Amino acid sequence: MTNDELRRHNAGRKIFQIAWVTRDLDRNLRDWVEHLKVGPWRVYTFSDETVKGLKVGGKPVTEPFKFRIAISWIGDMEVELIEPVYGPMIYQEFIDRRGEGLHHIKEKIADEDMAAVVGDWEARGFPVTQTGQFFKDFHFYLDTEPKLDFVYELGNCPVQDLPPGAFTIYPPEDAA
Repeated sequence: MTNDELRRHNAGRKIFQIAWVTRDLDRNLRDWVEHLKVGPWRVYTFSDETVKGLKVGGKPVTEPFKFRIAISWIGDMEVELIEPVYGPMIYQEFIDRRGEGLHHIKEKIADEDMAAVVGDWEARGFPVTQTGQFFKDFHFYLDTEPKLDFVYELGNCPVQDLPPGAFTIYPPEDAA
C-alpha cells in the first residue's frame, strides 16, 4: 500500500484497548494506581458461568475456567489487565511462554462488519485463537503473535449496563 492508501485505510479505524497479562492482578492494580496514577479499575471475574461460547483453538471449552480482568481508562484508551486463574485460555499459555507483559491490542469493529473483518484476517493467514461473549461484548483474538510479537483482538466494544455485583471497584470508593 502507498502512504496515502495507508492513511485512508486507517482514518476510520479505532484502537480501543491495550492489554497486559499478569500472574498477580491485585499487585498490578496497586502498582498501576500508585506509580502510574491509573484508575479507578472495574474488576471482573470471567468464568464458565459468565462467558458464553468460549472457544480456544476453534474448539468449545467444556471444562470450568476462570480469569480475572480489570479495566480502566487513560484518555479515550481502555487499559486491561488479565490474570488467568484456571482452565483453558490463551492467557496462561502466553505467560508460560513469554512471561507477564503486553498481550494484545484491540480494535473496535462494528457488529455488522465483524464477520467480514474476521474472515479477511483469516484469509490473510491469521486464524482466531480464542473467542467468547461477556454480556453484549464479544471478542476474537487473532494469531498475529508470530508476525507482530503480540496478539491482535477484534471486538465490538459496546457500552455495557451490567447488573449489580458484576464487578468491584479498585481502589474501593471509601479508600483514603
